[in-house]
Amino acid sequence: MDALEAIRRRRSVRRYTDRPVDDADVDELLRLALLAPTGGMAQAWSILVVREPERRAALAELIIRGGAEYFRLVRPAAAGTSPEEHAEWARGYARQALGTYPDVPVWIVGLLVPRDVFPPDRRAMERDADMVSVGFMIENLMVAARAKGLGTVPTVFQWFVEDEFRALLGLPPEVEVPLVTPLGYPEEFPQGLPPALAAIRRPWRTLVHDETWGAPRADA
Repeated sequence: MDALEAIRRRRSVRRYTDRPVDDADVDELLRLALLAPTGGMAQAWSILVVREPERRAALAELIIRGGAEYFRLVRPAAAGTSPEEHAEWARGYARQALGTYPDVPVWIVGLLVPRDVFPPDRRAMERDADMVSVGFMIENLMVAARAKGLGTVPTVFQWFVEDEFRALLGLPPEVEVPLVTPLGYPEEFPQGLPPALAAIRRPWRTLVHDETWGAPRADA
């Protein structure tokens, strides 16, 4: 599968088998990820690979717990439900949607590692640039994984269990965790978008402006 087809066919995979991923495939994906562009060759990133069974099982449980909190906050509560009932729904939904995460054979943790190249009064600007570079890195990995028949999904659920997540991986305070992804063989690749997401996806021409802002190729 070439890169263009891999981009078209990449999907967010949340259901995985426990089929192992070869070490050679993981290493190839890591090398491809780290070919991503990075401003000034700062390489203000690292990749943490979690494969040890007990650690990845603990990581998966944290992600599921964080997912429950995310769903509680972001998904609207059903009419007539109490906050407690909504929280219980969110925990159940996370278990259902992410229930195979303990089977995932590899977890990839994208890290921002500050290099402090910019002057002190421009460090916020530097962080923004470095965060974008981490996104480039993870996108490289996700596209390359799809080309190899492997599934991924960009995840931020670790933000909701941050202290435990950082302790599990021994992360120092200055290192940030913008994105995490499972890496494994999917039960199946999703076909298209779920109906609720397809209904709100904007046509690409409405998101492209030519020459100046306010000149989209098509009205929404």
